[in-house]
Amino acid sequence: MRRGLSIVLALAVMPVLAQDRIDQAIDTSERTTHDASRSQSRIDRLDDETRRKLEAYRQAIWERQQLDVYGEQLAELQRIQQQDVERLREELAEVPLSEDDLMPLMLRMVDALERFVAADLPFLANEREQRLTSLKQALGDAETAVSEKYRRVVEAYQIELDYGRGLASERTELELGGRRVVVDTLRLGRVALYFLSLDGGTAAMWDDIAGEWTELPATHRSMIRQGIRIAREVAAPELLRLPVPAPTEAEERS
Repeated sequence: MRRGLSIVLALAVMPVLAQDRIDQAIDTSERTTHDASRSQSRIDRLDDETRRKLEAYRQAIWERQQLDVYGEQLAELQRIQQQDVERLREELAEVPLSEDDLMPLMLRMVDALERFVAADLPFLANEREQRLTSLKQALGDAETAVSEKYRRVVEAYQIELDYGRGLASERTELELGGRRVVVDTLRLGRVALYFLSLDGGTAAMWDDIAGEWTELPATHRSMIRQGIRIAREVAAPELLRLPVPAPTEAEERS
């Protein structure tokens, strides 16, 4: 009788033990699956990070190429302006030092500078006009030494030469369509002058022949905006695709 009871108890316990093993196997499988999922997530994150780094690397290479092109453009502008500076220095080296000869020469230089500013692109109008006015006053002041007058004339020429280098931007007020409008301008040396309205809805380029602003298509607005950011040093230099005025006959002959 006892043997029979033991057999019955054993048979009753076996399903319980089997169920425990099954539960343990399921738990182990679930933990394995969970661990595998976590590992795959880490792999996916690493893949995403690798892709981001690769994209950043490609972007850096592209920007470097744009910087190289931009640097070549600036180098050419600087080379041309440096030739102008050297030519001016050679001419000034031949200037006689007597006051009687020097004063008429300086007056002619200031007059030539004034005519040059009037014919140039319309930028920094107030600043350049004030400089010319101050220069004229200095030349007419008997208390100012001739050497100081000469220094200021040469300095004014140097400043005007420097305007021909690189990009520059200023916020200014223009008269457009009979009303005063505040705009941001972008100047490419002395090659071209653009403006972009503060709301970004209007862009234009200065037409030197017509002596007025010519509105540009909307496709150029983003490039002008980016050029302004570069000029203000809030964006890295890059290649700008913008229209430029056609050279005049005099420029082509030179």
